[in-house]
Amino acid sequence: TLLFIVIFKMEMHELFADFLQTLLTPSPSFHLPCCKILQCFDAKKVPDISISEFLERFAVYLKTEPSTFAAAYILIDRLIKRTPGSQLTPLNVHRLLVTSITITEKAFNDFYWRNADYAIVGAITNEELNLLESEFLKGIEYDLRVERETYERVLARISGIKEVSSSLKEAYTTSSIL
Repeated sequence: TLLFIVIFKMEMHELFADFLQTLLTPSPSFHLPCCKILQCFDAKKVPDISISEFLERFAVYLKTEPSTFAAAYILIDRLIKRTPGSQLTPLNVHRLLVTSITITEKAFNDFYWRNADYAIVGAITNEELNLLESEFLKGIEYDLRVERETYERVLARISGIKEVSSSLKEAYTTSSIL
């Protein structure tokens, strides 16, 4: 079981990237007038780095845990649901990720890096990350709650399995297991 958990942890960013890829709206330049809040997350052009490579940077350089990726997705989903007409697109997914990962790390971990570090790994400026963080928090109305059931459902959805085993649940709720 431990070997499965180690392999799963190492590949979580790839599973998460594949999962996000299925959620992307293919028309990145389409905006409805009511989703101005998400327009600040749009890049001028689609980044050259894949979602998987982007997330791998966080896993390698900042030691981002799989639990952070899952909670970050929950916050992105919450933002999109609270923003009528919004969409996850190739133009905004990278900036939404760096922002939600930064917020998740700060909210749920005792140790987290400086915004400047997340910005470097996310290939944006520190000033831009500060602005995006502020807009993201306003967009989710500062609601950082992540219910256990939602978290487990997201883990199962990302990994492509219907139910997460209890040992796997433990691995994601106690970071010291590995």
